Amino acid sequence: MNNPKNLLLIALFFLGFLLYSQWQLDYGPKTEAEQKTPAQNSLATQLDNTNINRSNAETSADIPQVASTQVPAEILPQQKIEQRKSGQIITVTTNVLKLEIDTVGGSIVYAELLKYPIKKHSKENIVLLNRDPGTNYYAQSGLLSAQQSFIHTDVYNTLKTNYNVTSGEVDIPLTIKKNGIKVIKTYHVSADDYLITLTDTINNQSVASWQGQQYKQLQRTNPWLNKEPSFNDPGRISFKGAAYFEPEEGLTQLAFADFEEDKINVTVNSEAWISMVQHYFFSSFILLDEKSDIISKYLPNAETPYLIRATSGFKTVASGATSEIKTKLYIGPKIQEKLPKIAKGLDLTVDYGMFTAISKPLFWVLNHIHNIVQNWGWSIILLTILIKLLFFKLTEKQYNSMARMRKLQPRIKTLKERHKDNKQKFNEEMMGLYKKEKVNPMGGCLPMLIQIPVFISLYWVLQESVELRQAPFMLWLQDLSSPDPFYILPAINAAAMYFTQKLSPTPGMDPMQAKIMKFMPLGFSIMFAFFPSGLVLYWAVNSSLSLLQQWIITKRIDAKG
Repeated sequence: MNNPKNLLLIALFFLGFLLYSQWQLDYGPKTEAEQKTPAQNSLATQLDNTNINRSNAETSADIPQVASTQVPAEILPQQKIEQRKSGQIITVTTNVLKLEIDTVGGSIVYAELLKYPIKKHSKENIVLLNRDPGTNYYAQSGLLSAQQSFIHTDVYNTLKTNYNVTSGEVDIPLTIKKNGIKVIKTYHVSADDYLITLTDTINNQSVASWQGQQYKQLQRTNPWLNKEPSFNDPGRISFKGAAYFEPEEGLTQLAFADFEEDKINVTVNSEAWISMVQHYFFSSFILLDEKSDIISKYLPNAETPYLIRATSGFKTVASGATSEIKTKLYIGPKIQEKLPKIAKGLDLTVDYGMFTAISKPLFWVLNHIHNIVQNWGWSIILLTILIKLLFFKLTEKQYNSMARMRKLQPRIKTLKERHKDNKQKFNEEMMGLYKKEKVNPMGGCLPMLIQIPVFISLYWVLQESVELRQAPFMLWLQDLSSPDPFYILPAINAAAMYFTQKLSPTPGMDPMQAKIMKFMPLGFSIMFAFFPSGLVLYWAVNSSLSLLQQWIITKRIDAKG
């Protein structure tokens, strides 16, 4: 794998992969959101069959509509889009989250991840949900009913506006009452958990039965719109947009760029969820209903144009009775070990692209090593050694072939001088020499070709795994997800490549090719200077081990004469 020709081929493969990934983002086929007809008795979707103007309905901010000849006035489509109004703010601080809940709608309008600083040692943390203009991102919910709806523009009441949850669990209740129906919206939060339980308790004090549905939606802007990411931005090729999961069809994604043209409109059974996904972090409503309708909307004139919503089945509450509708909301990092325990398929928000089949096992091994050594840098080194042992026999054949070719260099040089004016004759004589000495010049290609997917898969693991975000190793390497600040690892790799060149044969290479090969260590060092140091650590260790293996095999064959 450390042969300069092979390294050059790997670089070309990797560059092609990056170009392909970017092309897919810009011009690739659009996500085909599954088109199904939701249940016809859904209040939120029957709006399409009413006499309300369709274009207004599509652009009426973000309010789900109730289908009825007597549509409640509070959710009629508006002729003009207005900025979201804010009410009293309830602040909830746990050990891992700082939340702000607005009494308008009881919506979560701010979520700060207290364990994830924007930069290493920064006092500013990642803010996922936000009510600042330009980065608006909300988690909203409500109840739809032909009798009485409670939506996310209604004003709830609260008795307390500040909660500090340093241990245990706490309930944050908000109340509202209309026409004899009282609703208590309760957020149940834990001190050390990113998972929140949301319960709507309906107390029907009216004279008639109440029948309705719970809806939950994530709505946001696209802060990456018209912004070109830098080459060393680890999130530049990560998926950003909405997604939903249901067990039969698996994960379906809808990138922000595709919201206008493609629509999600499906009915799903239990064990489903909806989400808004970005690099390292996401928010998701876990659907606890037996059946839900999921839709996406693009609202170009709204402050939060991108919306994904799930509407539950009907719940009937008799006069004088009380009932509950529950859902769960996850706001936090993509911790791969914990996500499957929250909901089936939730770990699929970690997007390894086309190399998922290799990347997931690689991370699984890497994570298990980390559980033992408790250091991601040493985990990467040990993983590199394991991969090296896995391919040991293949690389041994490669280096044997290279060492034997190296011994033939004086004879090849003689042939080249003899046939310097006849390149075709020189190639024929050289291949005859290889055949006579039973040397396969292509013997080193197979190990390299096999290891290319492993290298790219590890690249995805280091780019996508939040567990390695800002993870320290030792000494100057205090963030394995960012480039080496002193370029020491790229220099180590360059040195390994340089000495590898001294051991590697270059049969038939013209002077221009030879000069290019001499500059390869420098070229790779420049390229690796922009890569995450964790990936360069893997490559430098692998190059050093390859050099050692090649040196031992070369000395052994030279000793045989």
